[in-house]
Amino acid sequence: MMTYFLYSYVLLLLCFIINDAKQFENPLQGTSSVCADVCTSPEAHVELDLSEPRIYRENERAQITLHHTGSGRCREPALLQIPLEKIGQHGIMKFDLNFGPVLHNFSIDIGFNNEDNNTIRSVNIFNQQVTIEYRSHTENKIDIYEQSVTLVEPGEDLIIYLSNEWIHIENKQRQQQKLTVHFNQTDMFLFNRNSSFSNLYIGLNRNINGKQTGIGLCLANLTFIECTADQQSALDIDVNNKTFVQRDLENISWISHLTYLDPNADVRECTAQGVVRLTFDPSGTRRIARFDLNMGSQIQGFTFNIGDSATNNGYGGDGGTTSNSAEIHSNDNRFYIWANTKICGDTLLLKIDYNVIEPFDNITILISNERVELTNHRSYHQILSNPYLYALAKQNVTCNCFDSLCYPGVQPDNDIYFGINRVIGGTYRPGTGVCNAHVNWLQCKKIEVSPRNKYEPITTTTESTTIMSSTNKTDLTTNLFEHSTEIINTTESSSLSMITEESHQNDTSSTMIYFNEITTTQQEITPTTLEVNYMTTSQANDEDTTSFISSSTNVNEEELLTTNNKPSLYHLLTNSSQYKPTENPIIIEDITTTTTKRTSVNPCTLENLRANFVYHEYSLDKHKFIFCDNEGKMNIIACSPNYIWSQTEQSCILPN
Repeated sequence: MMTYFLYSYVLLLLCFIINDAKQFENPLQGTSSVCADVCTSPEAHVELDLSEPRIYRENERAQITLHHTGSGRCREPALLQIPLEKIGQHGIMKFDLNFGPVLHNFSIDIGFNNEDNNTIRSVNIFNQQVTIEYRSHTENKIDIYEQSVTLVEPGEDLIIYLSNEWIHIENKQRQQQKLTVHFNQTDMFLFNRNSSFSNLYIGLNRNINGKQTGIGLCLANLTFIECTADQQSALDIDVNNKTFVQRDLENISWISHLTYLDPNADVRECTAQGVVRLTFDPSGTRRIARFDLNMGSQIQGFTFNIGDSATNNGYGGDGGTTSNSAEIHSNDNRFYIWANTKICGDTLLLKIDYNVIEPFDNITILISNERVELTNHRSYHQILSNPYLYALAKQNVTCNCFDSLCYPGVQPDNDIYFGINRVIGGTYRPGTGVCNAHVNWLQCKKIEVSPRNKYEPITTTTESTTIMSSTNKTDLTTNLFEHSTEIINTTESSSLSMITEESHQNDTSSTMIYFNEITTTQQEITPTTLEVNYMTTSQANDEDTTSFISSSTNVNEEELLTTNNKPSLYHLLTNSSQYKPTENPIIIEDITTTTTKRTSVNPCTLENLRANFVYHEYSLDKHKFIFCDNEGKMNIIACSPNYIWSQTEQSCILPN
């Protein structure tokens, strides 16, 4: 029996020793989310327009290669190359992506290729599916981690955060739909310095190995984010022995040093109490505080209280000191989050969760302006952002909306208070459980943003134009609005007239071009490339966009076949405001006789849509394909230059 008790005592003692020493070796572990939320620059470091294409802002960390293909709006491909040493092992990249009316193939592809030019790790958007793929290149067995979800629709915006251990993707129009993936320390995803890769590649409207192109990405902004932290904590507290090691004497101070609630009572482990104040720097780098708490064998009462007011005392109260009084605290195994008294509602309680704090837990808390994050490293991880949380950006002290109390003369501050085994305001609400506490700063690294390149907008006045040609051969070339293009080759004619008519209805400009052959010379229409320079008037103060709109014959495309001695009429309707698909089929009209023959080749049937069969070959031109949107409207889209459509591959490919 004695041996059993001795064995139990040794195990318990060993557990305390291990618990006392518990401190994460990497102070940046698990901080990707808070760094992304707090340390993102308000301006992107790289800004690309894939309609022109143009580089509006660039950064020394990224080498940008633009391919001027003339493919049209939201189709221009680009490749970014970023050295991993420029990102940093704990760096984060934020992509802000804007998509056009049609998504096909790769609109973005981020990752690495091996020596055989095969992609082994990537985050990509293929058609409307977001996929994360991980293939290990160090083992014979290829492990694939894949999570594919329809998270983007045409015309929407997407945000992608990437780091070594964390990937977060969210749709800005559908905030409730988010995709978050965490990688552990042994399965680093992108920036692992132990890998054989030295560069990260980002393909825009193409994949990174260049084997396939894509359609849909219009604008792409890239922002670099990086947090830093000292390896040693700013404050280490040994609660049991009432000792501490403080390395930051300027921004951390003791309000109440460690003591016991009743010095004459029997002293138990993890019962000493104290209060610490931390001062943030909202305009500098010191904007995030990290607390790592090691819990003991008994959890009881208020083990911690972190508040915005010097008199916070639990349950949202602060003794009437300030309206900036948000706080979090425990009570037994429960975890509470309280708003400050600027909120106007029935309660200050924002969140309460049970069974969060258990014996021997290691609790990590991250505090920043209007944000709190807590994890017990078991099953609980809570992130809450709210304008009524911590006021650490010099927010004013206002009247108390909760009980109409005002605070004349009270100035805003950037301080928070940390109560250990007690509430901040006093010892009358004690707790037992925190054995050790480590407090550290996460600092936002400043990454310079270069000036934005400005381009003069192109303005013009639209007016009706009549062009008369002589017997010389006429070659008409135009730049069109969207994806598909056509060319008209005309043989010698004694007279060819082209009349351009302008109409303005509902703020939309359209052009109707008529070709009227007056002589008996044969006119031939060939499905190659026809481009029309179409200009619109821009606002004079619009420095960010250009008024030049690439247009195309993607809708209502009619190809009229003629013979000798018969008139022909070619209608080309371009819309300068938006991409407008059509529900009508492709109509081929033969007007050699008084009877018009019409052949419908519209594949956008209800049966095909239900079967998700939305891509079809275009019989008039192998360099184009047909895309059926979710409304059953048909869109004729051209492949990138030199590419042809493959119905088998369901993609534009390079011919053999």
